[in-house]
Order: sequence, then C-alpha cells, then structure tokens
Amino acid sequence: MKRHRRLALSFGLLVVLAALPCAASAWPTHQIPYRSYCAAWMRQISRAGSVARQSQGPESTASAVGGGASIWRYELTAAAPDTLSVELTMQTTKGWYRVTAPVVPLLRDDGNYRSSEATFRRYEIHSPAQFFELPFSAGRPRYLWVSKVGSAGASPTTHCPAMWVKAPRTHKRAKSKRQYAVKRVNPSVYDPHALPPVGTIVRAHAISEPESVLTCTHPFRDARVERVTAPNYPAAALSEGEDYALDIAVNVELGRKGQVVGLGFAGPSGLPLFDDDALYAASQTTYSPKIGLCRPVPSFYIFDAQYMPG
Repeated sequence: MKRHRRLALSFGLLVVLAALPCAASAWPTHQIPYRSYCAAWMRQISRAGSVARQSQGPESTASAVGGGASIWRYELTAAAPDTLSVELTMQTTKGWYRVTAPVVPLLRDDGNYRSSEATFRRYEIHSPAQFFELPFSAGRPRYLWVSKVGSAGASPTTHCPAMWVKAPRTHKRAKSKRQYAVKRVNPSVYDPHALPPVGTIVRAHAISEPESVLTCTHPFRDARVERVTAPNYPAAALSEGEDYALDIAVNVELGRKGQVVGLGFAGPSGLPLFDDDALYAASQTTYSPKIGLCRPVPSFYIFDAQYMPG
C-alpha cells in the first residue's frame, strides 16, 4: 500500500462555517455554533459604487463637486439569529476609519451547497447586504472587522477582537482566492450584487491610529501552519479496489493560541473514510494564530486534504 500525503493550504478567512459534525460525512446532523468571542463578525466586503456631492456654496455651479465617496457592501455572520447595532473599524490605504450601523438583522439562512464531490447543508446566519460610504480621500479599505456590538438602536458597547477580513483589490482577485469554495445552490438573504439603497447611507469617519498597532511590525497576519499532519489514503478504500482522486476542504476554527476548537466541512467528499481522515489530519495539524492589531485573535483556516490512488 502506498500512502499519499499532501500539504494543507491556507486561504485566510474565506469560508465562515460554524459546525462540528458528530460523524465524518457530508451530512452533519449536530452543529455547534461559533459563540465564544463576538455576537457578530465580518464575512465579506465588496465595492458597490460611488456617490458625488454638489457644492452648496453661493458660488457653486451645477458641475462643481464638493466631495464624494465610495460605497461599500458588506455581510456579517453570527452564531445565532439576532438584531444588533454594530461598530466597524477599518484600516484604509490612507488612514483609519470607523462606521456604526444602528440596526443590522442577522437571519437564519441555512445553505444547500455543492462541491465537486458532494452536496450538503450548512446551518448559517447571515445579514442582508449592508452599506457604508467611505470618503474618496480615505482611499479604499484594507482590513475591516466588527469592533463593537450592542442592542439594536443603541450604541454598541461590547468590544470584539479584531477578527478582520481583507478587502479584495479587484473582483478577479477575489474570485481566484475562492477557488476552493463550494457553490451555494439555494438563495441567500445576502445578495452580493445588491444595489445601495435610495436615501441616506451611513458614513465612515476618520479616527486616530490605534496605539496597539505601534507595538509590532506586522499588525495583521493570517493564521499559519506550523506542523502538518498529512492525510493518508484510507487502506480500506484501497483494499476494496476503489480509486478516488479527491480534494477535501476542512474549515478549522482556531482559538487565540492557535489551538483547534472546532472543525467543519468547507468541501466534503461524501465518502466517510476520506472525510474522517481529512478531519483527523486537520485536527492534528498545529497552527500559529491569526494576528489582529498585533494581538492573537480567533480565526478560521482552510485545510485542504488531497487524495490520489496508488
């Protein structure tokens, strides 16, 4: 018997999945939500357009623009349905900014997914598309996270760790980084192409640079693999004469120390022997934690287990 080993690959915070299957299969029946660190966290962000404002002074003309802003669309996720107020903090290419959304619904939004090997269902909570304006003078977002949460309509007061996502530079780059993502086949409450609402959109305002950023050279860094436990082609599959070429993506939930605190399938095979081995390899691999504002923060890591027959 020949054992086939492949290294795991990291793609940062791409797939947010709060599930721990009680058995290794494509149909998890028991799910444990990500609930320890914040009532909501950022899932993705994309540019939705821009707005130009007319100067209102006595000498202004119809073509005189007094300022403008880019409009950004984002999605939040959570462990349980709720309606919250949230504060977002971001580092942009020109400085530091903050924006508050007074009412953000977080809705039950279970997804039916299809990978190249299997179909499966996930327990999920998502927000509808949310929007904010960022002044052109601020540049574009680089790192963004939910920094505080609170009751809907009230000022957010509960602090959250800097569980950041990185804003994509272009749609093409964002697509290439999602090459291991599976396809959702049922509609979601979040529309990645939703247009900005007509009327007032909350605006981001400039803030001072956080003091903690000055304490390290790299204030934002993805989680990393320190030591890989490579997957093994199951002996039982070989003995049965089955030849499978599989790519199984496991979503690994990491705590502040880089320890594995949860596992879920980002792209299962539907074959219990292989899925079980992929989960085991991901759980036994050691990781360094994600860094946000120079401090370790909880995160998700995509472990890719590849199998080829002998």
